[in-house]
Amino acid sequence: MSDRRPFTAACLILVGCSMSGPVKAPPDRFYYPAGLAHLDSLSSDAGVLLVANGDFDKRFGAGTFMAVDLDRVSPPLPPFGQQPAARVPQIGQLSPEGTTPAQVSIAPFAGEVALLEVAPLRYRAFVPTRSERMRLFAVDVSLEGGGVSLACHQPGPGAAEGDCVSGAPQLSPVEFEQSASGLPRAPGPYGVAARARACGAACLSPAGCDCGEQGSCSASGVCRRSNGEVVGDVFVTHISQADSPVGSGTNARGYVVRVDAFEPKVTEASFIGIDAGATSSVAVGRRWAYVSGRFLNPTGDLIRLVSGEGGGSVRSAALQDALRIAEARGIALSSDERRVYLAGRAPDVLVVGAVEGADTDTPSIRPVRSIPLPEGPNDVKVLSRPGRSDLVAISCTSAGVVVLYDDDVGNIVAQVSGVGVQPFAVTVDQRGGGARLYVGNFQDGRIAVIDVPELNRPHTARLVAHLGQPQLCVTRGTLEASCDGGTP
Repeated sequence: MSDRRPFTAACLILVGCSMSGPVKAPPDRFYYPAGLAHLDSLSSDAGVLLVANGDFDKRFGAGTFMAVDLDRVSPPLPPFGQQPAARVPQIGQLSPEGTTPAQVSIAPFAGEVALLEVAPLRYRAFVPTRSERMRLFAVDVSLEGGGVSLACHQPGPGAAEGDCVSGAPQLSPVEFEQSASGLPRAPGPYGVAARARACGAACLSPAGCDCGEQGSCSASGVCRRSNGEVVGDVFVTHISQADSPVGSGTNARGYVVRVDAFEPKVTEASFIGIDAGATSSVAVGRRWAYVSGRFLNPTGDLIRLVSGEGGGSVRSAALQDALRIAEARGIALSSDERRVYLAGRAPDVLVVGAVEGADTDTPSIRPVRSIPLPEGPNDVKVLSRPGRSDLVAISCTSAGVVVLYDDDVGNIVAQVSGVGVQPFAVTVDQRGGGARLYVGNFQDGRIAVIDVPELNRPHTARLVAHLGQPQLCVTRGTLEASCDGGTP
């Protein structure tokens, strides 16, 4: 009986669920927020926050992908740039009373979130998950009509509305697992990035660049389908390697998976072999995808550059030869693709690299500096400053802080504490000369809101709110007031 009490308590706290059937994820709160993205909206000043809820303990049997209209939360978010209140406000209601945020069901163990603008006011979000069958979810996000709606891009046959699980493609397909070699397959999908397929002036002629069978080059230099939708590519990384045969623990190798954004089918041609070493996150440049290395020992690369052209090619940045770092997490590119920023672990550092030849067949990365970071750096996001070098935000999960790196100064210039328990994913809403950051706290379930009113004065960064209800009472299965670990 003791094993069932926490589960029962969670049901009572959240949704009054029945023990006789599947337990649905809570519709009115975040639960292990693992991936975030922000969208500007013409009808909303604060925009829309997209959240992949990971259901990390599989308490509910499914995760959710949720869209929160930030102008409709209660109490409202503090106006951007306003001096913070003496007590950081807790914003627990994510939608007007009697309603729940737009959401669809996805598998547990969500990873990062990538967005591709496929048409005006329409986006496609991609979320890899690490539970059974290692699925990649594609969710259509529409801001048409002044609101926000979500729909499964590939719903399964007979699936209920909003159930995206059965139609999502597998990144470790059964038919590949059951082959003699067990390959190719890509277990543990985590990082994801998407980009529109670009084309130049030469592509406007019939003999132009490759936009695929269903696409052609538009006057804007982007591949589009006949229906006007952007042609895009999606890259997925994997924190585990594939062994061969399956279950043998031998012949380990890694893959990056590339699929079409419109029809994200996984075939043998989708797998780009990268030799030994798992991967963590990915950032896409104009031609190459930059992939960070996870669990490098005994072999692996801190950064690999992967191209999807001609079936895929891979180049090692060879940074591990110059930097004694055990593994990496988040990775980001400057807006001009002349810098790459990498969160390294053991030791915990921010690696700054100079990118050379980004548009050529032989790109390279030269290490510029490594900056010590607080414990457990995870996500890395760039805040662009026209006329100046970047400001870079890094979540430090174990230390519970977010820091800002200024590439003009070459060092950390601000640290925001009180963020929450295990700050993890970061997304950015740039506002002219300032920015608002949303930081998902993986362990306490809330999302911290951090304002940087002036990017040229990064020391002005401050915590202004927490969004969502704390989840610690749920995960610990108790109603005691002390269970929230100090969160209100």
